[in-house]
Amino acid sequence: MRDKLGIWRGFAVCLCSCSCSLLLGCSAGDAGDGAAAVLTQAPRCPAGADALKIQGTIAGAAVEDVRTMNINAGFENAVSGRFSTPFFNLATLEANQLALTIEWPHSLFNGQSSAISTGTVTLPATHPQAGAMFCVSAGQVGFVDGGSEDGALKFAITEVKAGADCSGAAAAVDLRGCQNSE
Repeated sequence: MRDKLGIWRGFAVCLCSCSCSLLLGCSAGDAGDGAAAVLTQAPRCPAGADALKIQGTIAGAAVEDVRTMNINAGFENAVSGRFSTPFFNLATLEANQLALTIEWPHSLFNGQSSAISTGTVTLPATHPQAGAMFCVSAGQVGFVDGGSEDGALKFAITEVKAGADCSGAAAAVDLRGCQNSE
């Protein structure tokens, strides 16, 4: 009985924490050793405040995309998961904002993480390689459970390759982010 209550609690937590998302259900995910790392890393997106923060480097140059208004980012956490910015194609991105999509193979409860299964990133206009597209070939994604970032989506992109199809050369990357909302 206790296990069933845990499943329903997790489902309720997912329903409450997945703002700007399409949530059809939750299933257990892989917590793994990488969970603690991705869920405790900077940047920080406090609970109860709209925030998207993506910081780090790609191809040898810094990237900093910090949004607190007109975030235009969101996620789905149903049978599988997907995060994207822009979430809606109604507004153009600002010069420092990158276009990013990442996917993971199964839904996650708060406190769980998973490997990123696929994704793309298009560099912002402020980057020396503005407009270049890379596929995301490795990384971690998860949802914070409790504390000051309760419900925040967090991710770390640790490997990218040139081109949307991963056919190009690998580029150096250390890109970390979070998204939370009221």
